[in-house]
Amino acid sequence: MDLAHIRAVCWDWNGTLLDDTEICREVMNAVLREHDLEPFPNVEAYRSVFRFPIRDFYGSVGLGEDRFVSAATAYLEMLTTRVGEARLHDDAHATLSAVRERGIRQVLASATVAEALSQQMAPYGLDDAFEEVLSIDDPFRASKHDVIARWLATSGVAARDLLVIGDTNHDREIADDLGAEFVHFDRGHQHWSGQTRRITALLEVVDLLVPIAGDPDPVEVA
Repeated sequence: MDLAHIRAVCWDWNGTLLDDTEICREVMNAVLREHDLEPFPNVEAYRSVFRFPIRDFYGSVGLGEDRFVSAATAYLEMLTTRVGEARLHDDAHATLSAVRERGIRQVLASATVAEALSQQMAPYGLDDAFEEVLSIDDPFRASKHDVIARWLATSGVAARDLLVIGDTNHDREIADDLGAEFVHFDRGHQHWSGQTRRITALLEVVDLLVPIAGDPDPVEVA
């Protein structure tokens, strides 16, 4: 089944457009060592455990409720010092341009607070890539559902015509709850074993977005 009916794409940021999985593993390992816990030996080990809710991920590596807030705070502080080190995934700019050329609207949604997200995005020249950038308010309860739902409610786009592209179970759960389509990006933060469309390179999604004859002119994004 193609996705010819899609009128808008909602991109995840960390792990999907931004190739930061290894950096996040290194930062998480530093937190684990501070708590005398076993670090992740490689990216594959990290991907096999990472998941949302983020508290569950922390709990699975020994950072339960009694240590979650202090550990998560330390993680976010250390991660901030490494802003700009990660690169975008291959063909990120080309993919965003190709989707835009098909007249498909694009937004970005991240489980990162607005100030930190702005700092993360600043080095990559993406100012004109998205109609809106959606971020969360509470870093300890990282959920993008509500911000995406609010955008959808005012966008004029039907949920069935929205495609969510992400690398975690949280992205899939949001898409399912909203009634949107979903594509899992396999080179991000989490291995996904569910039955869903999967891509291993960003440009693969362009082949799924087949334009329909008589489509309106491409949307101009400010």
